[in-house]
Amino acid sequence: MGVLKESSQEMGKKEVEVSFPPRQVQVVALLPDLLVYNNHSLRRMLPSMETFNGVLLCVEITGLTALLEKLYTNNDLNCGMEQLTQMLNDYIEGIMEHVLCFGGDILNFTGDALLVLWKVERSQLSDIITLAAKCSLEMQKQFGFSYTEVGPELRLKIGLSAGHVSQLIVGDEMRQYWLVTGQQVDDVRLAQSLAQAREVILSPNCWELCDRDVLEAEMLKGQKARKLQYLKIFHPPDFDEHFEKCIDHLQHYPNDEVLLRNAVALASSHGFELALRRFVLGNVLKKIDDNQPLEFVSELRLVTAVSVKLQFHESTKMTELCKLVQDATVSISGIMEGWRGKIIKISTFGKGCTFLCVFGLPGDKREEESTHALDSAISISNLCSKNLIKIELVSIGITSGVAFCGVAGMRPRQEYTVTGSKVKMASRMLTLYPGMISCDEKTYSKSGLPGCFFKKLPEKEMSDAMSPGVTYEYLGRKRNLMFGKSGFTRKKDGNRPLLGREKEIRIFQAALQEFVRHREGRVVMYKGSTGYGKSRLIAEIDYLAREENHRVIALELSKVDIQESFYAIRSLMAIFFGIDACRPYKRQDILQSKLSGLWDETFYCLLNNQFLVKFPMSAEVSHMDNETKQKEEEMLFLRVLWKAAGEATLVFIIDEAQYIDATSWDFLAKLLLSVPIFIVLSLSPFASKELLPCASAEGIMKSPKTTGIVLRELEPSKLLEMARQALGVVSIPREMEIFLIQRSFGVPLYCEALLTDLHANGVLEFCCIPEEEKEEDEWDNLSISAVKSIPYRAPLVSSKENKELYVCTIRTGVDLDTVLLPARLQEIAVAQLDSLSPSEQMAVKCAAVIGHTFTPELLLYILPEWTNKKMEETLMSLISSHVFEYVGKETRATRAVGSCHLHTHLGPLTMQSLGPEDSEDVGAAAQSFSLQEERGMLQQDQAMRFCTPLLREGAYELWLGDQKKALHLKCATFLEHKAHKCRSCGGGDFISFHRYALDTQMGNEASLLGQGSKTKGTAQVLSEETGKRLQTSLAQDAPERTDASLGQELAIETPMVSCEDNLQCRAKSAMNKQVLPDDHLRVEQEFLDRVDKLIKYHKRGKEEATNLAPCECGERVELVVSALARHCLMRPKLKINQFEEATFCSLRGEVCFNMGQIALAKRLIKRALCLLHKGFPRTWLGAFFQSLLEESKHSAYHAQQRQAQHTEKALAVLQQQIHCLSLLWQSYSLDSTTNRKYSRLAALMEINLADESENKMQIISTYMDFSQFSQSMGYKDEWLKYEMMAIQRSSQCNFTFTRERLLMTAQLAQALAYSKLCLGHLTRSIQLGFQAHTMCVRLRKTSLHCLVLSVLFKSAFLKNKYTQCIRVLEWLWELATQEESIMVLACFYSACLDLLLCDAGFDYRPIEECLQFINQYEASCILKSQSNIMLSLYSSLAIWFGRLQQWDLFEDNFTKAQRLVSRTNASLFGTHGFFRFLECQGLLLRRVMEDTPEKVREARSSTLGYFEEFLSRCSTSPVYHTRVYSLKASVNLLGDEDKSQVPLSKGLKLSATSQTGLEETSFSVSPDSVHNEYQATGRVEELKDSKDQDVEGTQEYMKSAASRLKSEPMPKELTFVHLQLGQAPTSPHTVPAGEPMEYIGIAPHPLPSTSRKPQGAGDKA
Repeated sequence: MGVLKESSQEMGKKEVEVSFPPRQVQVVALLPDLLVYNNHSLRRMLPSMETFNGVLLCVEITGLTALLEKLYTNNDLNCGMEQLTQMLNDYIEGIMEHVLCFGGDILNFTGDALLVLWKVERSQLSDIITLAAKCSLEMQKQFGFSYTEVGPELRLKIGLSAGHVSQLIVGDEMRQYWLVTGQQVDDVRLAQSLAQAREVILSPNCWELCDRDVLEAEMLKGQKARKLQYLKIFHPPDFDEHFEKCIDHLQHYPNDEVLLRNAVALASSHGFELALRRFVLGNVLKKIDDNQPLEFVSELRLVTAVSVKLQFHESTKMTELCKLVQDATVSISGIMEGWRGKIIKISTFGKGCTFLCVFGLPGDKREEESTHALDSAISISNLCSKNLIKIELVSIGITSGVAFCGVAGMRPRQEYTVTGSKVKMASRMLTLYPGMISCDEKTYSKSGLPGCFFKKLPEKEMSDAMSPGVTYEYLGRKRNLMFGKSGFTRKKDGNRPLLGREKEIRIFQAALQEFVRHREGRVVMYKGSTGYGKSRLIAEIDYLAREENHRVIALELSKVDIQESFYAIRSLMAIFFGIDACRPYKRQDILQSKLSGLWDETFYCLLNNQFLVKFPMSAEVSHMDNETKQKEEEMLFLRVLWKAAGEATLVFIIDEAQYIDATSWDFLAKLLLSVPIFIVLSLSPFASKELLPCASAEGIMKSPKTTGIVLRELEPSKLLEMARQALGVVSIPREMEIFLIQRSFGVPLYCEALLTDLHANGVLEFCCIPEEEKEEDEWDNLSISAVKSIPYRAPLVSSKENKELYVCTIRTGVDLDTVLLPARLQEIAVAQLDSLSPSEQMAVKCAAVIGHTFTPELLLYILPEWTNKKMEETLMSLISSHVFEYVGKETRATRAVGSCHLHTHLGPLTMQSLGPEDSEDVGAAAQSFSLQEERGMLQQDQAMRFCTPLLREGAYELWLGDQKKALHLKCATFLEHKAHKCRSCGGGDFISFHRYALDTQMGNEASLLGQGSKTKGTAQVLSEETGKRLQTSLAQDAPERTDASLGQELAIETPMVSCEDNLQCRAKSAMNKQVLPDDHLRVEQEFLDRVDKLIKYHKRGKEEATNLAPCECGERVELVVSALARHCLMRPKLKINQFEEATFCSLRGEVCFNMGQIALAKRLIKRALCLLHKGFPRTWLGAFFQSLLEESKHSAYHAQQRQAQHTEKALAVLQQQIHCLSLLWQSYSLDSTTNRKYSRLAALMEINLADESENKMQIISTYMDFSQFSQSMGYKDEWLKYEMMAIQRSSQCNFTFTRERLLMTAQLAQALAYSKLCLGHLTRSIQLGFQAHTMCVRLRKTSLHCLVLSVLFKSAFLKNKYTQCIRVLEWLWELATQEESIMVLACFYSACLDLLLCDAGFDYRPIEECLQFINQYEASCILKSQSNIMLSLYSSLAIWFGRLQQWDLFEDNFTKAQRLVSRTNASLFGTHGFFRFLECQGLLLRRVMEDTPEKVREARSSTLGYFEEFLSRCSTSPVYHTRVYSLKASVNLLGDEDKSQVPLSKGLKLSATSQTGLEETSFSVSPDSVHNEYQATGRVEELKDSKDQDVEGTQEYMKSAASRLKSEPMPKELTFVHLQLGQAPTSPHTVPAGEPMEYIGIAPHPLPSTSRKPQGAGDKA
């Protein structure tokens, strides 16, 4: 037992003992006692044979074939091999333990059969036969019938034999194999084959040697063998006595009750270990030497199995047979080693032997293994047929597929085996097709060899359900014919244009044009790895060249073509002459006509062998040597091509040019020098030794006349477009887009393989684009609704074509994250993995479990007993090999591939790869790592990631199911303790008091991997070292908590709602009087003083760096919490805590709320409240009585002011109840006309629970919620009250963290700015808005910042401060690009429309862009749920089209707006939309007056009704009342001039009270709606001169303006002033007195280009 002392920073520099199992013990566990206790003298001659007496038992597991078929024909995406492996491991482990308890020596296990030996003296055979019979019967009783989850049951068939057994050892000094042979080995296999399920058959010799007084058996019909019935020893004590007697005969039976084998306890000996290592597979020895547990050696991987059967003459003697097996072993082993194959098992039968060989074992994977297997089979067949005497027949079967490669059994006795249906099929094919090399269809297709090398065999049925399917005979490599090679396998598809290769095509066209001008040899060479689209690009180039009427000779090569000299040129010339596709008898005539006049006819015979013609042999040619013939042939080709080049532009196009032979390269070099020819080549990297470029190839590639282009990965947008083309659809789901981008990595072949695999497994569903219909509100339909909210991302087909458009969806219940890699991609990944060392392979495989991004700290935690030093060395090697790379701390995991970005034009979201900033992050990380490399140390918290994500996918799928679960659980245990808020936010759970509400935690180390005891080592309890690692890590990462108790935790549970609803949710304003009371003004002023002091404090830089550090909660959620959730999915099923279920239900409700599925959100939130024991009434009567109860509670609480004491668990429930009720009242408030009572009840319940919780921060947040609710519902009395209470409470909080203080202050400042805006105190609202903006910049809270800017824009706009409006829009657009939220964009374009409709007419965004956004996203379920902002958008568009007299478009938008009026509330944004609608009513009235004057009275009455509804509903937003009264006065002018004075006087009174002057917008529409003959100049100038008048001046102005409404004409359309880049508005405004320049007086900044148009984001969930 070795002890390593490792000191590391993470372990506190303490000595940690790391125990490793001795290598000898692991080696002994893989070998039987028969071999372990053998004489291992170095002088032993091979082959070595030893004969002894013994009893053999052979067990076969039946039903395995049917089980394999069931698993493989299942439509599940998984191949079923993991399920098979799990069942077999559990099943075989029990059988092996049973055999060892009876003293048996397990010789081998071959997947479905177990061979056991009891080695004894001749005289002891009868007693041991009885023991073996008892063992067999007990085995049948316990394991003879076993049900499986899939369906087919497993049964046992057992055979027994006894007598002489021979042990044969063959091989060489480096690698040796052992096997048992002899008549008894054949007899036991025959007996087992005669047995039916659950039967035990005795061979004839076994029956002769047994004690017949003890065994009862019956003879089989037509056989000498007998079926064992039972033992005549009835009483257990009698058998115990017999068992003790048998133990004395067994030399190596363990005396220790704990040990099952004495061999594992043998004393360590270096020589003994070296002798045993020769019998163990080298792949396994590498893992053992790397101190890896044998359980981690097991993998599921794609392999190619080669089964070889050698049949010798019947006259062959045993000594001769041994020598023949030895010679065959050495020969086959040598051939296999050359191709990276391994011999797994050797067995004998009668006068023959079989070899099971496998390609693709761990560490040996190569991409060409199918070809290697076929070539090795030919070599073995030829070698054995020629060199082995007395050989009669050589049969070889080859199959390819998934197999279990690993150890099976239990720790004392394990066997490395390769098992699976394909492995078994290779053995079956030996019997089906004797004397030939047969292979399955998968091997045939994977080899890529020409079809002429194979012959299709007739299908044969087998006795069981397993069938080999289509089978081929491999004939070997023949002469490769050049006929039929013209053209390409992949043709140009006219329906699928080539995507993403425009640059490469332009290079070709430019080079071709230059060649035509200068007529000099030119080469364009495209280089790229397999799958990058070279063949499609070459097919496109071939099409373009032919379209220009050039003479094109196109050739596609294969890997066998390089082995034949001059093959590429001869194939090209055959195409050139036109004889490649003609009938054979016409070739000679065609050649003669083509060569006439160019060559002497005496030399025609030189072409006989090349083109298979029969020109007469001339005497001159017959005396030529081969070199002279080659030169003459080349001269002919040059002469012919020179003539052709003079007649037309000659273009040679060669695909897969890496397979050009050296002689052809030499000719191409000469051709370029002597003939004006244009050559296009596509080639892959020269990877293997046989493909290394020759000197001529190097010269051509480095020539200045060669243009080399390296193909790169496709851009994500092009890749997705290619996927839609391949599927024939116009849209694919967003989850599928992410899946394709993350797994294809920009490689077209990978994308096609993924799509083919998904389609073959029935994952994809196709349907026509559905008509607009109401979707059922269900959680399962939420993702479908989100997809339908995003416009289709393909050009719409013209209506004339009347072509049906299809969309692609994912089959219900399929999780794309669990989809396995296609076999082709997995082979590529595993081949790369196997090129690494064993330590590197283990590190990569463990990192793959963690994810694409990981930290060394977590990796060390899950690695099997690694030291920190070993891990550092391994990671350094992997980084230098470009397997891993460092990631900058600012780079998130999702930014690697597939991150979303908004672009500068409206359109679909596209997925982009790393940008320059990301590259800088990675570069900075690499630079910091270089310093660490010099110091020889590694930062444990520095994130790393895979350079090739495909490698991670392939490595992860190699793990078995139990291994994955065990490692995922270890990751989850580690991450659970890091899943808390960042230090800047004070730590703590993301869901307040979450950990205290749960009964159990995953962090309990005692129960970490308890469910995995069956794997005996894979799922183990944490070792001492890993436990210390975790404790040290947790001590370092735990945040410093300064709260006196967790009950006083200051946490804000702010629901993540959409932008427009955030604008409502955070609006904190009051109006119970037009003039604020003195106490409110005092509290407000104190708050403003605190804000100023706080901002100045931070500007002086005195804040603590830690507490004001940027919030990292988002990164932590992304990197820790999301990873933790993924790992927890692998956790065994446990009973879900009710609080957890309620939390998850509320989170789903919140997601539905954000997605616009309001009805579903209400149901889920109510369900969560029920689980939290806080029911919500379903009927109006229940709501009525519940409201009375809540009102009573609220009054009683404020009267008593009691102090409640709650446990942490109760506080967690309270926090969740408050969170749910907050979401619920917001959901109901979206349709205030029908849900007012329910909305108020939810708000009351929320505020009562907040008071009960005694959580100061929660109370402040809830008071702000209730104040905002009161304002949006029009409850005047409660609006101001709760706003003041929130501000007062904030002054009483002792904030522990500076960031908390700044955040709460910013929220209160924003709420107060909202209130001031509603009341019409625009100057103060602007001041507060800029203060909140300053704090949000420091906080980096994007959602809050967006809310602040939206309110700030409204205040500046109503104050006519257009310079500030433009600047605020810049900030808002910047946030929109960060948030990628459709609601942020809706607010942005609503503000742009406000600017367009104002008198100044600023087109910050042109109307076309605003209209495009609305048309593109109005179907979004998110926007549909937000009536307030949609009313504003539709009304603004209607006003625009009405002013332009485009009444059809006006009517369309007006109708949409009219449907939304009844659904809006009294919030500021609902009021704004309603006011815009009233302006539409004025324009409609104007149209009625002009077109149908008889309907004016009716239209005016309807319009005035809307005015009355506005004034009654929107009483809490008086900022618009002056404009409404002015507009109402304009409407009244149509009927009674006296009536117009009443609303006008009210407007004057409100204007004087609110101290706000009227802006141009008060008159810009309504007078124009009434008359159209006013003059424009005097009005506009007078309006501009009156912007900042005092109250008296404003009153006089309104009176004079009203009197002029009847006499002065107005323009039909407004004149717009376009704002230029960097230019301030044409009508500058002075800064009002009392407004601080710090926030108001902003100098003009360069404005964004008016042509910059945003590319719309999809609905963000």
